[in-house]
Amino acid sequence: MSGKDVTTELPVEIGDPLAAKIRDSILGVETLRGQNRRLADEIKDLEVANLQLETEIQSLKLTLEQERAERRHYHSLANEIITRLDVVACTIDDVVKRAEQEVCSQRSKTPGAKLPDVEAPSFRKKVEDFVNAHKKAEAPVNGDDGDMAQAVA
Repeated sequence: MSGKDVTTELPVEIGDPLAAKIRDSILGVETLRGQNRRLADEIKDLEVANLQLETEIQSLKLTLEQERAERRHYHSLANEIITRLDVVACTIDDVVKRAEQEVCSQRSKTPGAKLPDVEAPSFRKKVEDFVNAHKKAEAPVNGDDGDMAQAVA
């Protein structure tokens, strides 16, 4: 296009319906070309925006997967710690039972002697409470694909 408006340069005779139709058709074609250019520009803009959004989605998916992997890792560590604390609790239980047996055997050997009562360490009770609270607090969370969330008491 030369940039001139062709429709204004076309002379139309007052009584010529064919010339009027040709002029209207040329106007319609020019209007369609203008709309086509505008829509082509809009498509290019939308394609750029779409590419940016797709890149952002990929980045967010990658971040989400990394966070899920980190959560699974910490969940595994928490389970390992709980298992080890359970072993410690069992060991403490065994030590306390042996101490009680020792006290009982000493009392039976020397019935008149005053022996102190043996009490379980107070931290043993705290460990048991913590383990029990952890087992109760473990519950699935919506939308985490089967991963488990843990609440620490």
